[in-house]
Formats: sequence, structure tokens, C-alpha cells
Amino acid sequence: MEHPLFIYYHSDLQTSAEEIGTNSELIVHLTIIPPLFICFPFIIILYILKTSSFNSNLTEPEFAEETLLLTSDSQGVKLSRENGTIKTKAGASLYLTGIGKVKSRLTLKGIKSTSKAVGGSTTRLIIKAADNKTDPNSFISVFKFEVKGKERRYQLAETGTLSKTESNNLSSVEYKAKKYGESSYYIVLEDLTAGEYGIVIGDPNHENTKNAMKVTTFTVE
Repeated sequence: MEHPLFIYYHSDLQTSAEEIGTNSELIVHLTIIPPLFICFPFIIILYILKTSSFNSNLTEPEFAEETLLLTSDSQGVKLSRENGTIKTKAGASLYLTGIGKVKSRLTLKGIKSTSKAVGGSTTRLIIKAADNKTDPNSFISVFKFEVKGKERRYQLAETGTLSKTESNNLSSVEYKAKKYGESSYYIVLEDLTAGEYGIVIGDPNHENTKNAMKVTTFTVE
């Protein structure tokens, strides 16, 4: 003879099912997962979709090498561009002993950019290039400046008399990118700390006329 199955609800979101036998009693507990944990996987999926995709009617920057800092999905502000200078300096020991190191730095006047970004988990940019057929990681560099005295500086390379030239990447910032529009890139930077940042399109060691180069800058507060 089959025995009835009784199901009842508790306020603590648990359900118990009691199946009563002739000579014994079997109690089975079924736990209902709270709604928060049911929704959690879907929240993760939505977050991944949001960070991996971006749809906007925001117009691309007008000229190549211009950068927009997104303030929302439909608005952005153009970042400042400044003239940087590449300086080379030898250590004192090189003059005294002939052995030492020579450092090459990109420097900008002033300790702050006129463009500001609010620090947070994600900073989003739209950078226009000549086209967007090439992997931007191969020619778009994002880095954090060191502020010293009355200038911002970023070490490009270091050469020793007894060693080969080494490029600096300690202050480089990794980013995720995807194509945007006809010739731009959508760039996502994660967890930027407060400080001064620069963006250079192309090889930072490639100098323009007058030993200068254009650098896009912004401050994270």
C-alpha cells in the first residue's frame, strides 16, 4: 500500500517531505535555494555580457589619435593632448668610470592633466586610429606617469654599458579592446589607481619633429 506524501512550507525557506512507512519513518529534507543564490549566476552572466559588449550611438572622435573618455553609454568627453619631450640622462658613474646606465624618459610639463576621470572598477575609452584592422595592443600604449618635481615622466628604456637596452613596462596598463565604428577602438581599463596617466599611439620611442611627441593625458582621482 502506497503512503501519502506530505509537503509543507517553513518561513526559513525550507520544505520537508515526510514519507511514513508501516514499521519505520523516513524523513527527507529538501532545501529551497534562496532567491539571491538562484539569481546569482544570471547576475554574473549579465555582468560579463555588459563588459564584453558595448552598443552606443556615440559618434567616433573626429580625428585619428583623439580619445573620448566615456561618462555614460551615450556621452563622453575628449581628453587633453599634450606635447611630450623625450629626454636622455646618464648616471654619474658613467662619467666617472665609464660604466653606468643611460635612461630615456618621456616627460611632460606640469604635475596634472586638465582631463579628469573618476577612479573606479572600470574606465572606458574610445580611441580613433587610422583604421581598426590591427590589434591595438601592438601600437596603443597606456601607462602611468611618475610625478617628480614639476613634471610627469615615464621611463621608456634603460641602457647599460655592459648590458643590452631594456624597455620599461612596469608602469604599463593592460586593457581589453574591441573594434568600434569604422576606425576606432573601445578600450576598457580595470581598477586604475589614483595618479597621472598617458596614452601614446605608436612606438613611444619614435620621436616627432623637435624631439617631441603628442601624448593623450588624464588624471584619475
